[in-house]
Amino acid sequence: MDNDDKELNELLSKNSLTTIVGRPVSNNLSNKCNNDIPIDKPEGNLTQWTTPDNINYFASGESCSTLNPGVYNICSGNGQIWFEKLKFSSKNLIKFKGTVFEDVLQEIDKFWTRRHLFKNRENGFNIAFKRGFLFYGPPGSGKSVLLKLVIQDVIDRDGICIVFNSANNFIEGMKLLRMVQPTTKVVVIMEDFDEILDKNNGSEVLNVLDGVNSFEDIVFLATTNYPERLGARVINRPSRFDKRYKIGFPTEENRRIYLQSLISEKEMEEFKVDLNRWVEDTKDFSFAHLKELFTAVVLLDNKYEIAVEKIKSMREKVSSEKDELRDFGFNK
Repeated sequence: MDNDDKELNELLSKNSLTTIVGRPVSNNLSNKCNNDIPIDKPEGNLTQWTTPDNINYFASGESCSTLNPGVYNICSGNGQIWFEKLKFSSKNLIKFKGTVFEDVLQEIDKFWTRRHLFKNRENGFNIAFKRGFLFYGPPGSGKSVLLKLVIQDVIDRDGICIVFNSANNFIEGMKLLRMVQPTTKVVVIMEDFDEILDKNNGSEVLNVLDGVNSFEDIVFLATTNYPERLGARVINRPSRFDKRYKIGFPTEENRRIYLQSLISEKEMEEFKVDLNRWVEDTKDFSFAHLKELFTAVVLLDNKYEIAVEKIKSMREKVSSEKDELRDFGFNK
């Protein structure tokens, strides 16, 4: 995974809060109890009982009627499925002007507000209320930034975002979600989609996108740096990804906006930052490159010209075959 594609993962910290939504327990649960078995004292704050069948009762903590708006993983273990709430911050999130970002947000807004046109059609031919978008482009071009914007948008609509990892967990978790919350808006993040296909049963993932499981009120967002790896079964199938967008390098205007968001006026004066020069010199720089330039010059006091050349050299193809082999270590 490229460094830029880890941006979203940095925000979705593993120091997470957890909301448990359990899998319904089988009605064939044994009703026999052995009072001679020592029982460890349960941990946590237990405040009530939950029962799947009005026969077996389990101590549980605080319950909630719906999942709070936010970002979730779907996890599994010991016969249970649960939703793990992840930390998400939209602080300093920038809505760039005149970009694909605006087009995507407008398209998704239109989708959410037109549910009635998909369902209960007069001719009886209803269309599944789901949508899929594929974003591709070079590393660091802003795909993760776009995902964050859409995540914040669905949270503002009292919906939730699910980070897709396992096809099986997703299917089982969505079944539970739709039992409890039939029409909650859901955005599914499928970052590095080519890797998701490799790590899962590809057919299961594509069936999810096709709507085989009949999940609705849902938007799938996938990203990849390598669209050529996906093939026609993904690229040319509107039922899977209805629209695809190339996320290129930021324009001159958006490089200026991004740099201004990083560098304060005080820092511009202190480090004698010529913003016009920075914008001009960074053509075809990704957001990740721009951030590194800021870090090197402003935070680490590197010389501007050297920092620019170093970053430009990073875009050159690197091959170990061209490297000189040098002895290294104590036994040279």
